[in-house]
Amino acid sequence: MKLEKVLEKLKELFGKWGLEQKDWILVANYAVKLQGYDVRLRKGHFNTIVDKKKLPWNVKEGFEIFPPKNSIWSKDYIEWMKLTGFETDLIAYDSRKIKKYLKYSITYKLPNKGSIYLITMEGNLISLNDFLVHCREEEAGIAKGMYLLDVIKNLQKASREKKDEKSILLSDKILKKYQFLNKKKPREEKIIFKGSIKGDGVCSGKVVGRAKLIKGKGNKYMDIKGKVILVAKMTSPDFVIIINKIKGMITDEGGKLCHAAILAREFEIPCIIGTKVATKVINNGDLIELDADFGIVRILERKK
Repeated sequence: MKLEKVLEKLKELFGKWGLEQKDWILVANYAVKLQGYDVRLRKGHFNTIVDKKKLPWNVKEGFEIFPPKNSIWSKDYIEWMKLTGFETDLIAYDSRKIKKYLKYSITYKLPNKGSIYLITMEGNLISLNDFLVHCREEEAGIAKGMYLLDVIKNLQKASREKKDEKSILLSDKILKKYQFLNKKKPREEKIIFKGSIKGDGVCSGKVVGRAKLIKGKGNKYMDIKGKVILVAKMTSPDFVIIINKIKGMITDEGGKLCHAAILAREFEIPCIIGTKVATKVINNGDLIELDADFGIVRILERKK
């Protein structure tokens, strides 16, 4: 599906939820790409800022959120992803912040004569700066922060090519402000497995099952048979498509406000985040025990 058609369908989805044009903004790389910046794209992945007070459900916590399980909104969300092949982070902010970002947005006309708001390059950098505050181990995670710094470097490069001096200076300021995150990058060390893996438990419970090692998007794994324990570096929004096939989740990265943690709490799935080594130690098909009460994963049987 062509990009502009995907955006029309996204506008329809949000309209169905009662969101008006002023209640949401397309941000990140697709937004600035549409404004002529030569940026690297995370293919098929949107980032949308939405007014959490205007959403038809009560937002409990977190920034990158999901519609409640078994709700009509969750069904709508999954249908949009399946139809378009795209996914979107729903970044929930209050009305005050939405108004702030609208000042750094432009109106973009769609082929069907509708329109949406795109954040400008300057606004994009401001929004990333605001989000980086939460990239601590106990929240969105250090890995997320390092990823965003890499995104900002790419935005700076695109700004130079466009001779956008204001954005060049702003990106440089942000990169200097958060350069300390690079010092927190874990060193590559030899992994010595001692029978169990430790992390932070989310949504208590203990489950036993076969590991499904996932590298890439969740919608690539819709053919999973039976219920599995998902093992991944980190989840993304489209993992909700296979949520009914997941009995537990284990990730290498993340804090209490990361994708996986919010997904686990919303869908009541035992989960352990921040293990650092799960994808390197657990093999696809291993029989494992996930104990979210104590944040421990045990390998009970290796797949033959």
